[in-house]
Amino acid sequence: MKKFYKILLSIGVAVGVFCSLLVFTIGQNQWTAIKVRDKALESDILKIVRSSEPYTINYLSLIDVGELEGYLPSNCIVDVKAPAHGTVITYEGEPLPIEGVIGTGQNLSEIMGFQFIKGRFFSKKEIEEGQKVCVIGSKVYDLIRTRKASHIQMNGESYEIIGVVEEIETAERFHQKEDVYIPITTLYQSIEKTSNESQLIHQMILNRGDYTKEQVAEIMQQKALELGMDISSLKVMPYDADEFNDSNQFMKEFTLVFLLSLMVLLIASFNIIHIASASIMDREREIGLRTALGAKKKHIIAQIAKEIFICSIRGGIAGVAAVSVVNTITNITFNRYLLSFNGITIGAGILLAFVAGSITSILPAGKAAKLDPISALREE
Repeated sequence: MKKFYKILLSIGVAVGVFCSLLVFTIGQNQWTAIKVRDKALESDILKIVRSSEPYTINYLSLIDVGELEGYLPSNCIVDVKAPAHGTVITYEGEPLPIEGVIGTGQNLSEIMGFQFIKGRFFSKKEIEEGQKVCVIGSKVYDLIRTRKASHIQMNGESYEIIGVVEEIETAERFHQKEDVYIPITTLYQSIEKTSNESQLIHQMILNRGDYTKEQVAEIMQQKALELGMDISSLKVMPYDADEFNDSNQFMKEFTLVFLLSLMVLLIASFNIIHIASASIMDREREIGLRTALGAKKKHIIAQIAKEIFICSIRGGIAGVAAVSVVNTITNITFNRYLLSFNGITIGAGILLAFVAGSITSILPAGKAAKLDPISALREE
């Protein structure tokens, strides 16, 4: 087979393998995310939000929170979370890369199962008095511990570091963006500085204990009805529920991309057949001469199939290499693990090229074996 045809065959396979593996890497990542999601949605940690839609949050007031605690089962551990807005955090005048500042009570550590590198969480006294203390994440601690830091500054005011939280990704804690925690009272007295009426809570968080999510919601409704309160706008949902609200949309997009990729792979396979057939037509005299000299059909088929197979494997390797580059660039660019490239991906790429080469070589090889040597040698 001429070099030109070999290059065309390899490129055709490479394009097909590249498109298919791109979908495959996305699929691997999504499959892992679905498994983690299913486990996370079974977590003991729930949240209560005011919402007219499943994933649209309207903030709760402090008055709402106080009432809701009385509606919950007695053995549920409850706390609140509220984000600070526009907080500038520095250490000795240098800005710190903080994801967010969260106001909370004293139970969050127990609910979320925080692991402490050092120190502790807030005490009841610190919460009630609105003291300027904070608990920081391990990533922030790594930036300042060499200088034996005891305080950081928020909006120019000093906050004592009383604890450092180890940030660990688990099934119950799919992600942790917050890097600094402060008492909820401190948030409103020193950072937000709003009136009691406008102090809004992002969400209530609770450990459901021995109750199911449905039982917690039912008990809340029953107690609220007894007191003549309407809490129909409140939703009880798994803590990490909003991390997965776009799964259905993703699967639709994934299916579309998969179908397009499959189409590209089929086109690439047809191209392989066409190119291989063109190569055989260009080599009719050579094949006819070999047949006339005693070469059997199985020898001709083996030769053609081997050439196509080698080109397919080369194309498969090139496709795998291209996907690995795209994988790295994509994950670095978006700073997220969007594509999953691993040993399974490499194996799938080579196998795909092997199958494509094996199947598409049958027709051209069979055609070559059926050539009439006399007619082939008669061609100029």
